[in-house]
Amino acid sequence: MNDRPTPLELIQIANDTLAREVLPGAKPEQLYPLRMIANALSIAARELAGHDQDAADDRRGLNLLYNTSKNDDMLFHDDKARNRQFAQDIRGGAFENNIAREAQLRQHLVITARRKLAAAYPKGLQSGNK
Repeated sequence: MNDRPTPLELIQIANDTLAREVLPGAKPEQLYPLRMIANALSIAARELAGHDQDAADDRRGLNLLYNTSKNDDMLFHDDKARNRQFAQDIRGGAFENNIAREAQLRQHLVITARRKLAAAYPKGLQSGNK
């Protein structure tokens, strides 16, 4: 396994090459698909750059929501299992009928949605939706 360039660096190199060398000489009918590709690369780079921190923030938020410690890690072996359980708990009403838990759930979901929006469409957060 190579240490450099990292997957994030490869995406950034590809996006930079696309922007500097391909887009300026592209035919008008190629501009839309090329810009879509550049946008997809940008989203992937932002998600990859923030992945570890986002996962840690998500674990921390769910640990608070479930009132578990870092050591318990919600007794799940991986993030996917934890998130599946979380979704089941929401569907099953586990956070209903308790105002404090509902508020915690709402706060966690808003934070998660903002984090995802920051990766997918950062300008969306800059337009007064803070």
